[in-house]
Amino acid sequence: MAILVKPIQRINPQDKDAEKKWYVTQVTSAQVDETQVAMEIAEETTLNPSEGMMAIRQFRKIVLRHLLAGESVKLGNWGSFSVTISSIGVAKKEEVNANNIKSVNLNFQPDDEFKADLQKARFAWVDKLAEGRTSAESPVEPEEPGGGESPDPIV
Repeated sequence: MAILVKPIQRINPQDKDAEKKWYVTQVTSAQVDETQVAMEIAEETTLNPSEGMMAIRQFRKIVLRHLLAGESVKLGNWGSFSVTISSIGVAKKEEVNANNIKSVNLNFQPDDEFKADLQKARFAWVDKLAEGRTSAESPVEPEEPGGGESPDPIV
């Protein structure tokens, strides 16, 4: 399995007059819903698909309950979920109230082990997949992987 990527040209938002540069961008290939996840849980455990679905829904309900109580939720070596808010600024402290809140957001902070697992990602160029190439046929190292070598080739 690989994360699909493609080149995209962008302007520098801090210097709109600068020359556009090319960046590698991730392409989402599909969205998996909770029914699919429940089916996969059933395949990996002794639960049946209905029990897997019930477990997912109960998990969501319990995490949401804790988040709405102002608590963060740490899940083993996955990481922690917490709530953040965006608000508008006002001139005086006395003007601060709940109406200043624009949105409530979910933050996920992965643990180090989860982050390390993500770094094992493999990549495949969307345009090369369309041509029918595989990772073994045309490995290409990334030009700017953030200072280190990529453990897996980008196709």
